[in-house]
Amino acid sequence: MEKREHVVSKKYVGRQFASIGLLLIIYALFTLIIPLVLNIYFQEAAQEIVEDKLMYYGIYFIIILFGTVIPFFLMRKLFKVTLRRFNQSIAASFIDLFVQAIVFFVVCIALTYISNLLFSYMGMEGKLISGIGLSYDDANLTYPLYVFMLIFVTPLLEEYAFRGVLLNVLSRYGKRFALVASSVIFALAHLNFAEMIPAFVMGIQLGKTELRYKSIQPTIVIHVLFNALIYALCVIPASITKYMAYGLAAIVFIAAYLIVSGRYERIRIKKLHKSKTTNILFYTSPTILIAMLLMILHSVLFSYISSR
Repeated sequence: MEKREHVVSKKYVGRQFASIGLLLIIYALFTLIIPLVLNIYFQEAAQEIVEDKLMYYGIYFIIILFGTVIPFFLMRKLFKVTLRRFNQSIAASFIDLFVQAIVFFVVCIALTYISNLLFSYMGMEGKLISGIGLSYDDANLTYPLYVFMLIFVTPLLEEYAFRGVLLNVLSRYGKRFALVASSVIFALAHLNFAEMIPAFVMGIQLGKTELRYKSIQPTIVIHVLFNALIYALCVIPASITKYMAYGLAAIVFIAAYLIVSGRYERIRIKKLHKSKTTNILFYTSPTILIAMLLMILHSVLFSYISSR
């Protein structure tokens, strides 16, 4: 069968990437920068809002919801990403997705440990639990609305944005390019530099899953399970913390068994001719660069605030 392709000019691709970058700038401002600035304001000047937890998290919920949905909805409309990517039925069972989540969990926990070890000397430990635009501390984990946002809202919004829209918009220029580029943006959108390495790997794995099933339904399920497992580790009572190592070892053993027994389906993207031009045009696009710099600025500010 003859492969279908459409040749376009560099100028055309540049305009496309410029539009994507502009919408990513809007996303970074409204979902990352503004919530961080508001957090500083609330903590220093509006103590009554901080004490009113429903109002405090309600404001963040509204900002993050519209700050994510609106720019990526416009991106979806602009580049004509069909709704089939969001509501298409899939052949995977819950057990299949649970297996994927367990393996993802083990890999990301290992990478988080290594990343924390590297960044701990700079006072930038990560927990891979902070939702986009939300700061993490122990008090947050006891409040129901934050927990709901962490386990359900954040995975839904992130999968809609990064796998449902961005990955599919970029896929027309090559799936491997799209997989890496969308994962880079996904990693930069996390709060802490130490979180970015495991977040990048998680983005790659979730992106492969979306490409495998042509739907974000399985990635949402896996992401929810992943965040729920991380949350469970964070709220384990101090009295049984010493047993956590045994629990993690058991999860690692289960993951190893699932891989060896063939229950875990490894997803590999077919190697295609790598287009250096596409990568250069994307990573040198002024608006893409500004969006990425805003995300990096957000992480720098968060690290500075955390160290005060």
